[in-house]
Amino acid sequence: MQSIRKTQLFLAAIAVAALAPFLHKAFHIDDPLFLWMAQQIAKHPLDPYGFSVNWASFPEPMWAEMQNPPLCSYFIAVTASLVGWSERALHCAFLFLATMSILGTSAIARRFCREPLVAALLTLFTPVFLVSATNVMCDVMLLALWVWSIECWLAGLERNRWWLLVLSALLIAAATLTKYFGIALVPLLGVYTLARNWRSSSRLIVLVIPLAAAAAYDFWTRSKYGHGLLSAAIFYARDTPMRSSASAFTQLLSGLCFLGGCLFAPLFYAPLKRIRPLLCVAVPAAFVAICFYFFVPTSPEWLLGTKTAAIQLEGAFFAAIGAGIVALVIFDLARDRSAENLLLALWLLGTFGFATFLNWSITARTLLPLAPAVAILLMRSVPPSDRGLLLRYWPIIPAMIMSLLVATADYRHANSARQASNVYQQRFRNENATVWFQSHWGFQYYMQQWGATPLNSLDSELRSGDVMIIPSNNTAIVQIDESKIFPPQEEFFPVLPFVSVFGRGTGAGFYTSVRGLVPWSIVETAPELYYVARFR
Repeated sequence: MQSIRKTQLFLAAIAVAALAPFLHKAFHIDDPLFLWMAQQIAKHPLDPYGFSVNWASFPEPMWAEMQNPPLCSYFIAVTASLVGWSERALHCAFLFLATMSILGTSAIARRFCREPLVAALLTLFTPVFLVSATNVMCDVMLLALWVWSIECWLAGLERNRWWLLVLSALLIAAATLTKYFGIALVPLLGVYTLARNWRSSSRLIVLVIPLAAAAAYDFWTRSKYGHGLLSAAIFYARDTPMRSSASAFTQLLSGLCFLGGCLFAPLFYAPLKRIRPLLCVAVPAAFVAICFYFFVPTSPEWLLGTKTAAIQLEGAFFAAIGAGIVALVIFDLARDRSAENLLLALWLLGTFGFATFLNWSITARTLLPLAPAVAILLMRSVPPSDRGLLLRYWPIIPAMIMSLLVATADYRHANSARQASNVYQQRFRNENATVWFQSHWGFQYYMQQWGATPLNSLDSELRSGDVMIIPSNNTAIVQIDESKIFPPQEEFFPVLPFVSVFGRGTGAGFYTSVRGLVPWSIVETAPELYYVARFR
């Protein structure tokens, strides 16, 4: 027990040390949606979606734009009431959730492998975890609830304690109200329980709790907003046109690319002494790499700029790693059909399948819940003869370096939008004319804070002398008639110049595959470009 506590303290200290440099990160991507909902909750606790937001170039009800349940925003609202709404205060609060995610991973890993410390560190030092943990979206909160619900369920079955099973069910309910994918824990733990001991089937009755919570939430939102938000989210991905043009094979290749790019630690554990498993992994990995290079579309041109071949090679490399992870899961399950291997396989493959085929686009954040499963699987796969000190720990070093670089690139990208907003605030705050802006994400949050107005493409009245500010690397941009404006000024704001997670022309689309071929890229990255124009 003393050793376990020391390990937990060590992991908590490492997690804090890894994330502390990013506490001043600007709010980024979808952070504003969670913040605005939290501000609404602070005023009207029982009406989280009861306002409109301009997120697609025109105002819409929040329930139409926000495809996530409100528990994360309730967490933000409670936290902000205690420590304030600043970036540093809220990132500190989410640092607690990130630390709990790593400690939960270690707790599960103690049951499944001999190297729980390594498994937890490999989860921490992945691009998908470090980047997600520096935002205030719901992903890391989901992960914390996810791993602790699994740990409580396993402990409840092992000790025959009903209260632990009930606690697990309550955590699953909370996970579902944090992000709808949390409900996947119900079939995951149900199948594991029956595979472990079918006589334990009576214990599955407690899983009615999260199902009832989900149904009650859907009924409540239907009665309050006229739409059941859980059921609406189920059909959102199906009805989203962004995915309709891609074939299932292309989607699979892209999903494997994102999987390998977000969780590339397996690269450093190969080859091992087991030749047969190595061949079972290497052959499909090589096949997938070739297919990715030749079959994944590279258009539109603005995604890749002039670096198409280099980004294709990087994507093929990531896809090979992703294929190796999937092949390793399948091989281990075929070799040992234990309940533990079945749990890991369903955990990993189920999350991968959802992120690749059912989500509105492939996003790194959607793959986050499978990070602990991949790390634990790796530690289960390392043969006893290969478990020396060097083999156990040396892969953490390159994984840490690359993950911190990716997180730094995202940090610099986020901060460039805040820097731009601050510059324009100083320049235009005394303007008599209206200062308009286009685009959304973190830039919108900071522009609105000082009084700039988001363009409403349906009915905004633009007058002579008004100012329009447009980032080139953003979303929901409406074309402006050039005859109505003076020639725009171009202004640049620096980012990390050699790694990108979301830069125009870099092929990187960490937050959505719609905007990038790979989750992150090592490539020359141009500064963020903004246009400033005045109407004639």
